[in-house]
Amino acid sequence: MAKNNRASQAELQTAGYDAIRNFRHAIFAEIEVSNLARVIRYDRKNHLADIQPLANMSDGSESAQYLDVPVVENCYIIDEMIDALKSEFEKVDENSKLPEHAATSFVAKLPKKRLLRPGVVVVYVVLDRDSDNWNRDATTFTPGSTRMHDANDAVIIGIWGGDWRNG
Repeated sequence: MAKNNRASQAELQTAGYDAIRNFRHAIFAEIEVSNLARVIRYDRKNHLADIQPLANMSDGSESAQYLDVPVVENCYIIDEMIDALKSEFEKVDENSKLPEHAATSFVAKLPKKRLLRPGVVVVYVVLDRDSDNWNRDATTFTPGSTRMHDANDAVIIGIWGGDWRNG
């Protein structure tokens, strides 16, 4: 009888451990932190992108697209600087009257493609709290809901891969 009791106790401990491990996994599966995605559409004026997460669901199906995801400045600032300076670089390249400009080729050295564009892989994070009430400045805000770790609060924070010349 004592031997059966020990076996039952060991089975209960194993079952308890398995239940806690499964519960922990279920919690982690619901928390979104960061992931890789492909840009489907990019709105340059408003800095919003539609993205397709690259990691499939556990059953192998594609994850749903995330729409109108805000893009942080470091992802597009180089593209905007090039847009603003390209005409000035063209003027320098064309001004061969000055000896120091005789062999300049600034425009030829600029990236061939925009860094942030449809098809590129990006890294996105999901903020811990609802960000709907944030007005995009450094003032504090009160979240509009108790929403936490939700895809509605995703933000693109980086571009993955490529290089500065070829995108």
